[in-house]
Amino acid sequence: MPEPWQIRLYRRSIKKKETMRAVLRLLPLLEGKRCLEIGCATGTSSLLLRQRGGEWVSADFQPEQVESARQLLGERVELIGKRQLPFGDGAFDIVVGLNFLEHLHDDVGFVREMARVLKTGGHFLLTCPDGDSSRLGFQLKRAYGFTARSGGFGHVRDGYSRSELENLVSAVGLELESLESYSRIFTEFVENSLNYVYHRSANHRGDGKGTRSFHGDTAPASLSEFEAVTWKYRAYAGAYPLLRGLSLLDRVIPFSEGYMFAVRARKPLLPAALPRY
Repeated sequence: MPEPWQIRLYRRSIKKKETMRAVLRLLPLLEGKRCLEIGCATGTSSLLLRQRGGEWVSADFQPEQVESARQLLGERVELIGKRQLPFGDGAFDIVVGLNFLEHLHDDVGFVREMARVLKTGGHFLLTCPDGDSSRLGFQLKRAYGFTARSGGFGHVRDGYSRSELENLVSAVGLELESLESYSRIFTEFVENSLNYVYHRSANHRGDGKGTRSFHGDTAPASLSEFEAVTWKYRAYAGAYPLLRGLSLLDRVIPFSEGYMFAVRARKPLLPAALPRY
C-alpha cells in the first residue's frame, strides 16, 4: 500500500518536525488519559501524538483539513468553530493546540475555552510564533510580505512575546510550567524562503490572490491539492537534504532565542482568582 500523501509531505516538512519535537518533549505521560488536539490540520501531528498513547480527539477549523485527517486517522476527528468547543467542562486530561492562535481575533476567549474543557490537574500545551518585530526573522517575513499587516498566512497578529504568553496563561487560570523556544534563524530562513518561492509561483499563475489559494498551494489540505503540486514536491524532495542541512546550522547557535514558542501549563486543583487581561 502506498504511503499516505500526508505522511510523505510531513517527511519533508522541516518546521513541522521542529514543532512536533518541541511538543513531544513537553508531553506528559498519556497512559489512561483523555486528550484533545486542536489544529490537527491533515492529521500527521495527530498520528504522532496517538502513537504516544492515550485516547485522542483531533480537531481543526477547516472542513477540508478535517476530511483529510479523517482519511488518515479513521475516527475521532471533529470540525470546530473559532469561539466555542463542542465538549463539556473538564472533558480532557490534556489539551494541545498547534499553531493556530495567531489566526484568531479572540485569542483570549479561545484559550479560556481550552482551559474550560481541561480537567483540574490537567495539562495544556500550545505552540505559536514569536511576534518581536525587532528581530531578523521578522524582518525577513516583512520583506517577503508574510506579516499580519500584509495579510500573510491569514494571521491577525504576528505572534506573542514571552510576557504576553505568561499573561495569557495566567488570565485563564492556568499555571505556567514551561515556556521554551525553537526554530531559530536558519530554519526560519529556509521555511520562509520556500514559502516565498511557492507564493511567487502561485501569483504568476494568477491563483494566488487569496489566503486560501496561497495555503492550498504551499500546504495542501487534500489529496487533490497535493496531486496538483506533485512536480513541486518532487523538486523540493530533491533539494531537501541541502535545505535540511542548512536548517541544522541552528544547532551551532543554541543560545539564541527561537522564533516559535512551546508552552506547557497546568490547571490547578484549586482555582485561583483570575487577573484582568
